[in-house]
Amino acid sequence: MSQDAASFGARLRACREAAGLSQEDLAVRSGMSARTVGKLEQERTRWPYRETVQRLADALELRDQARADFVAAAGRRRGRASSAAAGESAPPGTGPSSAMVPRQLPGIAAHFTGRAAELKTLDAMLERANGQRQGTMVISAIGGTAGVGKTALAVHWAHQVAEQFPDGQLYINLRGYDPAQPVSAADALARFLRELGVPGQDIPSEPDERATRFRSLLAGKRMLVVLDNAGSAEQVRPLLPGDSGCTVLVTSRDSLAGLAATDGARRLELDLLPLADAVALLGSLIGPRADDDPGVAADLAELCARLPLALRIAAELAVAREDAGGADFLPDAPDVGAESAVGSLRRHVP
Repeated sequence: MSQDAASFGARLRACREAAGLSQEDLAVRSGMSARTVGKLEQERTRWPYRETVQRLADALELRDQARADFVAAAGRRRGRASSAAAGESAPPGTGPSSAMVPRQLPGIAAHFTGRAAELKTLDAMLERANGQRQGTMVISAIGGTAGVGKTALAVHWAHQVAEQFPDGQLYINLRGYDPAQPVSAADALARFLRELGVPGQDIPSEPDERATRFRSLLAGKRMLVVLDNAGSAEQVRPLLPGDSGCTVLVTSRDSLAGLAATDGARRLELDLLPLADAVALLGSLIGPRADDDPGVAADLAELCARLPLALRIAAELAVAREDAGGADFLPDAPDVGAESAVGSLRRHVP
């Protein structure tokens, strides 16, 4: 292990302790998992990503020279160069002839709130998947409810565990429930192959050949593949790697029982946000006005059926009307039920 990596683990631990934070505290502030923070401090993660270092520096509130020293200690690229000069082998996928490591994850949803239990469940699923033929996990919505936050949870968790997949992360929105044509498995494979460095003219025309080429490229790698908004097991199955080092995370309104039955997928059914988390999300999105009347905020959360997407739409409307009081966002007529109001909001839900 290089000196740079070792010094970064020690420096991270020293900065965390100086800030009076536990590993769990730092994980929450940085949007990572406590497991990732622990691995970095224990120097079990050899090459911290640049974005990981920056997020940790932000969470530790490092400034000026302290921040510069912290970033320099990670020394990922400098570490690689010095290792090569010393005759050490570089990590997999970093050689001069290797394709660019894909980092396709979308950004984390602003003000992500709650879902602590679900994040722990996904961590446990990943632990059980390690060492098996293939780790496939499905986040589905209870009752097929749209807007329950499947994508936000998947992307948030994927960022937390990204360090465990040094060969990259692939992402695609399969649009399985969009009114327009969903993305076919063949088209998704073509996109992935291009991202993995296959020239367009070399991408096979037959879907089965594309799937075979995809599995070959992922063989021996440690990659995370996020398949968002899948409409069916048939849309997902050709996109499953064959290597035990890869993990696939699927989101769908459907339970995709076929993947569990024949492909060993593990399922996490996502319910509505608990009321306290729904109110907290409104507070973080709207600001201090949401605290003026907690009862109104709770009513608004229930009116939105505690759906994260509906809550975000309502909060956006509230922010746009800065002069309005909280009660102005509730129905005027007593006979206007929550179900009707939610139906209006759901028209914005894809």
